[in-house]
Amino acid sequence: MKEDSLEITGYRFSAVAAGIKQPGSERRDLALICADRPATAACVTTTNLVCAAPVEITRERFKAGSCQAILINSGNANAVTGRQGIDDALVLLDQVAQHLNIDRRLVAPMSTGVIGAPLPVDRMRAAVPELVAGLDATKAPDVATAMMTTDTRPKTVLLNETIGGRSVRILGMVKGAGMIAPNMATLLAVALVDVRVEAVMLGKALRDATRNTFNAITIDGDTSTNDTVIALTGGAPFAEELGSDHDATQAFAGMLQTACANLARQVAADGEGATKLVEIRVRGARDKRDALTVARTIAESPLVKTAFYGQDPNWGRIIAAAGRSGVSFDPDRLDLFIDGIPVLKNGAPRSDEWEPQAAQAMKKREFFVLLDLNHGTAEASMLTTDLSEEYVRINAAYRT
Repeated sequence: MKEDSLEITGYRFSAVAAGIKQPGSERRDLALICADRPATAACVTTTNLVCAAPVEITRERFKAGSCQAILINSGNANAVTGRQGIDDALVLLDQVAQHLNIDRRLVAPMSTGVIGAPLPVDRMRAAVPELVAGLDATKAPDVATAMMTTDTRPKTVLLNETIGGRSVRILGMVKGAGMIAPNMATLLAVALVDVRVEAVMLGKALRDATRNTFNAITIDGDTSTNDTVIALTGGAPFAEELGSDHDATQAFAGMLQTACANLARQVAADGEGATKLVEIRVRGARDKRDALTVARTIAESPLVKTAFYGQDPNWGRIIAAAGRSGVSFDPDRLDLFIDGIPVLKNGAPRSDEWEPQAAQAMKKREFFVLLDLNHGTAEASMLTTDLSEEYVRINAAYRT
């Protein structure tokens, strides 16, 4: 195995063109990840009340804590499709299980794409034999590409660390560029681990990692029907057990969070139509919840986001957004910085010199905004993007 390859012991990958969104298209849109044996599994899914058929199925199947294969499609969300959506997904999952000769309950679905349209089951079923036959340890990049919808590039991460004397490898991949917001940010993500991790430990680590990474990015404030993050561990027949001592548990949780943070940043950086990646930092809050609330309100404000796009250091929009967040603070104690440049002190502009410096800082592809409430000791941050004409164009014509 090459050290820089996207390979991981115990897992194989495949992707084919099934013409899901457009018959005859040569774009890969149906993918499969398969472990060599049933893997310990955990998932985090959307909080949207309107959830897709694959989300319902994955939630149910992951109650057992095991999964061996993940069937992923782009081009069709299989959401708001009623009982037909469930039945269509089950037909495909059963077919994959038969070709793999595994228990059908060990196959989980992930879908992304247009909401409200039934799956083109016949075209997808016709592609399954080729999909299974093509499984190979070297094809993870093909899966990362097949997952994409409006993404401009595939998003992957590979980490290697030593935990408790054992070598641990995590391979992650994610798709997401629009409908990105906290409470399970809109995306499909998979994290594959070569060592075996106990189910309860894995579930907690994944929930914590999701809260601190995928739920700390926002592009447009929309949460999808299909958001799913899946983690599989110990896919090889002789995979080592990580162990459950405190040090190993903490080290693994930190490694998983690092992988998810890398993927989450890639999602935010690839936001639909985005030209800026901006970190909103809020400190001096009464508690972390207040800090997050203010950060998210600023990060999702269309007026703030358009100011970012226009490279306009319009601080009034930032503190106005903070003021409508529902969090109590004293406006006369606010300190504001744009990429480290002092803009406000005690709620008033520092001097006449800040604006050209701040405007220059906002020309960069990435910068940060820091708002100090001076009301406590808690802090939080959120990644966001600007809002451009291109975002409107992409979403105005998403179906047509």
